[in-house]
Amino acid sequence: MRPNLILPVLVGFLVSPLLTLGVTIGPTDPMTISNVQIAPDGSPRAAAVVNGIHPGPLIVAQKGDNFDVVVTNNLTDPSMTLDTSIHWHGIFQRGTTWADGPEGVSQCPIPPNGTSFRYQFSTSGQAGSFWYHSHFGNQYCDGVRGPIVIYDENDPHRDKYNEDNEDTVITVTDWSETCFLSTANFRFSIDGHKLVVIEADGESTMPTAPVDGVQIFAGQRYSLILNASQPISNYWIRANPDLAPLRDRFEGGVNSAILRYAGAPEVEPTTPLPPSLEFLRESDLYPFSNPNAPGLPQIDGNDFNKTFAVDFNGTRFLMNNVSWQAPSAPILLQILTGSNASELMPQASIVQLRRNMVVQLNISSVSTRGTPHPFHLHGHAFSVIKSADSNTFNFENPVRRDVVSIGGVGQFAVIRFVTDNPGPWIFHCHIEPHLSAGLAVVFVEDFENIIPSNPIPQSWRDLCVKF
Repeated sequence: MRPNLILPVLVGFLVSPLLTLGVTIGPTDPMTISNVQIAPDGSPRAAAVVNGIHPGPLIVAQKGDNFDVVVTNNLTDPSMTLDTSIHWHGIFQRGTTWADGPEGVSQCPIPPNGTSFRYQFSTSGQAGSFWYHSHFGNQYCDGVRGPIVIYDENDPHRDKYNEDNEDTVITVTDWSETCFLSTANFRFSIDGHKLVVIEADGESTMPTAPVDGVQIFAGQRYSLILNASQPISNYWIRANPDLAPLRDRFEGGVNSAILRYAGAPEVEPTTPLPPSLEFLRESDLYPFSNPNAPGLPQIDGNDFNKTFAVDFNGTRFLMNNVSWQAPSAPILLQILTGSNASELMPQASIVQLRRNMVVQLNISSVSTRGTPHPFHLHGHAFSVIKSADSNTFNFENPVRRDVVSIGGVGQFAVIRFVTDNPGPWIFHCHIEPHLSAGLAVVFVEDFENIIPSNPIPQSWRDLCVKF
């Protein structure tokens, strides 16, 4: 019997050959950040990595596991960022906003010279594909990043596949030197094979109709079922970046990997690039359970509505004419030390939200610079009631996820979420240099209950003393 494989596919922002992973750790194993020389695209360069390897090790966990990870900063290269922090991308951090990791928001950095910090948090029943990465400066572009898969022994799709392990986890990375302009946007496909999507960004979906491939933006993840029913042979796996000069280039294994059937010779595939491919449309994704968007099924069926226009002024990105600058004291520290809501800095980049509101965000670009921007919301998944690739609003069963593309100029996305998780949560473009250039806002959610709902350990306070 030929197996059906499940392929958790994650895209970050680092274009090299497509990389699969072979090193795994658990949710309580330590992580050490250090500098090494690597050559993912054939040209040696200095990098910052996790546990000495790139990509970082795959963290394998089971649904319901608690994470207890000691991160040690052994960075020494003065030409690169020396401070660090880790964000556990897609984990909601309910009751542990202090462990979320973003610079200027909820953590003081972990300094170098062997300093350690212990991240402890619950996964709160979440399962699927996630990842971890530095959230300090542009450090994750330098290599501090890796995947997380949380397995569910009661996966509702379990009868549809028979192989799902660390050998089927794939990351797609961009290691280009034009990172400021890059869209970190890939079209993933496997020659001769159809793919069925069953999960997006840690949220189980209804199985899609078979497609030739999926378009993946920075920070997004998909679980795909592949039916290995073709003749025994070798087939190209392709990750085609939306970035000149690497777009549509596959010679010499660029932007490629190999799917090799058992019994096939160990040679490169000869499968040609198909003349046309049918890619998944985000608007064709539907949640597996609890399908309705929050609020009423109408355009004004929300409690709080805000529109964001993304622009570029020649040096920095703007959201509604304001560019995010990380404050010298993280927002959570400001709250802890007694600042009132109206005193939080940077005030122009902060949006106050009351508890249990249905929030609707409408996001578009008015500048072509760096489009399309993929926006990520910390602390939540959201319902995409209008995808950038669609003109239709869907209140009945829109996909839930935590990263959405807002499309190019003339397109827009609309999302909804419920403010049920007290904390300061950043909403930002996941092309990291765009974030560093100002493309973010912070939602301060349920200000009065942030500290009561998130007991902050002394070790977190100690980091801020060192900072």
